[in-house]
Amino acid sequence: MNNEMMNNEIRKSSANDTNATYRSGAAARLSGVPVETLRVWERRYGVTDPTRSERGQRQYSFEDVRRLGLIKQLVDAGNSIGAVAHLDLQQLLAMLSAVANLPAAQSQVQVSNGLLRIVLVGVMLRQSLINLNPEQSKLSLVQTAFNLKQAPLQLKDVKVDVMVIEQGELTAPEEQIPLLSIAQQACQATAVLVLYRFASSDAIRQLRLAGFHVARIPADMLEIDHLCRVAMARALTLAEQQGRIGRMKKSPIKSSETARGKRNNLIPARLLDDDNLMHIAKFATSIHCECPRHLVDLLQMLSSFERYSAQCENRNEDDASLHRDLHHTAAHARSSLEQALVRVAQAEGIQY
Repeated sequence: MNNEMMNNEIRKSSANDTNATYRSGAAARLSGVPVETLRVWERRYGVTDPTRSERGQRQYSFEDVRRLGLIKQLVDAGNSIGAVAHLDLQQLLAMLSAVANLPAAQSQVQVSNGLLRIVLVGVMLRQSLINLNPEQSKLSLVQTAFNLKQAPLQLKDVKVDVMVIEQGELTAPEEQIPLLSIAQQACQATAVLVLYRFASSDAIRQLRLAGFHVARIPADMLEIDHLCRVAMARALTLAEQQGRIGRMKKSPIKSSETARGKRNNLIPARLLDDDNLMHIAKFATSIHCECPRHLVDLLQMLSSFERYSAQCENRNEDDASLHRDLHHTAAHARSSLEQALVRVAQAEGIQY
C-alpha cells in the first residue's frame, strides 16, 4: 500500500476523531507492515512505543501508523530499519522526498507497474510461475536453469531484470555468493532474489550484505511478483547511491568440495524424487481432491529441512547429536508422508 492510499484509508476512519487509535492488526494493514515484522521492529529497534488498553492490547495512534507506513517505504527502497527506526515524521517525509528525486527512483516508478523479465534457477517453482494470472502478475519467465552450477551456461546472454534463485535450504553462503555473482553476470540481471524454505540467520545476513534480496518462499506465488519488484527497486537505488549502475560484483570461486561423513544407513531412501513430486502436483490440479497437492507441499518442506539439518550435523561438535536427531526425525517423517502420498495418488489414479 503506497503512502497516498494509506493516508486516504486512515482519513476515512479518523475524519471525525483525530485521536483515533488502532489495534495491531489494523495498524499492520494500514501501514503495510506485517504484524510479525512489526513485533520484531518494536523489540529490536524500538520503532514505536504503543500505549496499552485496559486489557493489555497494543494501541497505535494516527501518527504511529503513518510513521510505520513511511518507514516501510524507506526499507523497501533499500534503507536499513536501524537507520530509519527512530526518525520522526518530518525526517521520514524529508528522506522519502529525497529518495523520490533520485534518478533510480524514477526507474522504480516504471518497475512498480511494468513487465519484469526474469530467469529462474531451480525447478520446483517453474510451473507455478508459468501459470501466474497475467492480469495479476507481470512477470515474464524467459529462461530456467537447473541449479547454480549450470546457470552460467544455461542463462548466458539472456539479459533480464531479475534472477530468481530457488533454494530449499541456505547453507554455506561463502560458497554460494561467488556462484550467485557469476550467474548474475551471465544473464546480466539487475537484481537477484533468493527464495528459501529453511536458512540460518547468519546465511541470510551474509547474502544480504553481498547485495542479494533474500526471502522465504511464499505460499502465494503472486507474492513473488512483489518480491521481484522490491528486489529490483532496491538494486536500482543502491546502484545509484554507489554510482555504479550496471557494475556486477566479481568474486573468486572457492572450492566447495569438502569431505562429508557417511550418513547413517538407517535413513530411509526417498520413494519419490523431485520429478515425481512435480508430476503428481501437476495432475493433482485436475481432480477435485486437493490432498495430493498439499502432501507434495509438505514433502518439499520436509525434504528441504532434512537436507538442511543433515548439513548442520558437523558444524558444531556440541550440536552434532541434536542435529543428527533432527535429520533422522525429518527423514522418517518424510518417508511416512511419501507412503501416504503414494496411497493417495494410487487412489486418485495419478501415474508418476
